[in-house]
Amino acid sequence: MKTMAVYLAFDIGGTDVKYGSIDEQGNILQHGRFSSNQADGETVLQGIAEQFARCPTPIQGVAISAPGFIDPVSGYMETGGAVHAFHHFPMKAYLEQKLEVPVSVENDVNCVALAEKWRGNAQDDTDFLCLTIGTGVGGALFLDNKLYRGHKFRAGEFGYMITQGLHNNTPDECTISRIGAILPLREKYAKSTGRSLEDVTGEDVFRAYDRKEPMAVYYVESLFQSLAICLYNLSFILNPQKILLGGAVASRATLLDELWRHLRYLGLSEKDLVLDVCRLQNQAGMIGAVYHHLHTCNQM
Repeated sequence: MKTMAVYLAFDIGGTDVKYGSIDEQGNILQHGRFSSNQADGETVLQGIAEQFARCPTPIQGVAISAPGFIDPVSGYMETGGAVHAFHHFPMKAYLEQKLEVPVSVENDVNCVALAEKWRGNAQDDTDFLCLTIGTGVGGALFLDNKLYRGHKFRAGEFGYMITQGLHNNTPDECTISRIGAILPLREKYAKSTGRSLEDVTGEDVFRAYDRKEPMAVYYVESLFQSLAICLYNLSFILNPQKILLGGAVASRATLLDELWRHLRYLGLSEKDLVLDVCRLQNQAGMIGAVYHHLHTCNQM
């Protein structure tokens, strides 16, 4: 009986790095996480090397899911999202020299889309979008049954979409990542309650919203409205079969109902769009990174 190949996957975030050993069918054999030390690049690279050294199973390759604009073939990171040390960084070449195994690198939300197509809620879909809601807003396009990256690997960066008038604000303050994500929600609520940002989590704000605390209701409803406008625009521009929502907020049981309340006001109905959450949730980045690895490194 053939032994199934095992890969070590890492999903790099600004707060922590998730990792796991995953077989070639996408099954997670073991997993964990370590702190990124406030998005410190050296900490991330050291943690990857340490987990590789500790892995008791022979590893066929390392698959990386990371934020930023990434060449999926060369593994060169033009930008590194919250991890500024990864701007203009040859991640694949660096790790292959250090670990002496094949390494692949792909954008984190692209990995989510690949995972959902492989093992999640988009297995039967040829045209769908992924939109992740976290510190900022990320996105991925899966069109005509393949991942669409754009000519400079920047396609799907929905967070840069400007969805409101500039007025007295700078352009970056009007993007969906600044008005429809969790970090700005925390910032606004912390300021209104006289607390520090570190003392306010996204869960705190949503709990206050569920208690119908007026300021929390105002800020969360504004977030839902901004996300609904983004979804409305994407629905008409790309006309996908489905839009999948990811990020921690996607685990909120009432999220789809709350968004549909705003989408119906804008004129969309369930006949126009299928809206769902990512099935694989926090494991999607790792699983999608392995799928990308299997379809790049193993074919080179």
